[in-house]
Amino acid sequence: MDDVVVVGAGPAGNNAALSLARHGFKVSVFDSRTEIGNKLCTGIIGTECADKFPVSESFVYSAPKLAELITPDNDRLEFSVAYPQAKIVDRVSYVNSFAEQAMAEGARYHLGENVVDLKPHGYGVEVKTAYATYESKAVIIAAGFSSNLTQKVGLGRVSDYVTAVQAEVKTNIVAPTQVYLGDRIAPGFFGWVVPQTSDRSLVGILARTRSQFYMNRFLDKLKLAGTIEKITKTPSKWGIPLRPLKDTVTDRILVVGDSAGQVKPTTGGGIYYSLVSSEIAADVLSKALIKSDFSKRYLHEYQQRWRELLSHELETGYAARRMYEYLSDGQISSLARQAYKSGFVREILDSPEGSFDWHSGTIETFLTNPISKSILGLVNPLFATFARRPDFEDELLSTTGGYLK
Repeated sequence: MDDVVVVGAGPAGNNAALSLARHGFKVSVFDSRTEIGNKLCTGIIGTECADKFPVSESFVYSAPKLAELITPDNDRLEFSVAYPQAKIVDRVSYVNSFAEQAMAEGARYHLGENVVDLKPHGYGVEVKTAYATYESKAVIIAAGFSSNLTQKVGLGRVSDYVTAVQAEVKTNIVAPTQVYLGDRIAPGFFGWVVPQTSDRSLVGILARTRSQFYMNRFLDKLKLAGTIEKITKTPSKWGIPLRPLKDTVTDRILVVGDSAGQVKPTTGGGIYYSLVSSEIAADVLSKALIKSDFSKRYLHEYQQRWRELLSHELETGYAARRMYEYLSDGQISSLARQAYKSGFVREILDSPEGSFDWHSGTIETFLTNPISKSILGLVNPLFATFARRPDFEDELLSTTGGYLK
């Protein structure tokens, strides 16, 4: 019997396995894929993440200090910082580095073996794959958003999500990371061009519906503009949770990472939150293994701790996300242009509250700034009334008769 089975060899699963194996526990990791870390992602991590969970310089494509925002009106607004706030990395190599360390500490990896069911019982968890059945004292579910294992153990699914589509392209123009806004790009969300090398970039969009349609139109737009020459890897899709699971703990089982909805609702980025949450999960399980107490009540410390760390970020980000989805193209362009010209963007970038990984400070600075409040009042008086309230989305829903775009 294993001490812990980890389902999923992504950032959360590999880091949890590494921490537990370092403490001498018997750990097995299962993943349906044969290549560790091979998941669609822009590969952008904040400098705080890179400092806390070091990334080899050989995996770093760049540390940009400049990004470009393209509004629905085709205004191009440049954002620059004195010091890089993020790094664009080779995600596969970065995530695989955690797995290599875990294996060096004794963790066993079962690649190409998909876990199809989990059945907790009195003395452990029966872990059933397509090929065999295993036993473990406890399980960490870190299998990503697409897994149905959280439902099978009675924890349900996240309540809101978005679809991402991304392709690898050959580029003609050396340009900074670009973010495109507007209903013609991705209604309520955004599209991106993230350079990896001088002639290779990742292009993608987030969308609630018709994601492939919007992706094809975005690629056509970039081809027409001469930004990209050709697609080198065809577009692929994946789901991104926008809200966390209500419960991430049950007897003998913890849920971590995308499976738990530990993802920034503003951008869909989840690497850093997955890594810090997996550390908490490993620490709580280590104590549970020593005490031989795997009850939901004892393991609840994990949920309490990760929520203390992330809940404010997730709720503030989700509220801002829903407010943004309610704006029209004209309102988005007006808001971005006026905030940029007023110098407010520079104020946020230079503010200590500004952070690549922690967005609540930036959002709250934006909502409480006199300039942005006046702009929001012009865009929609409801936003000026409710934007500063933690429960503003409930108020907005009530005031608009339950309608949000």
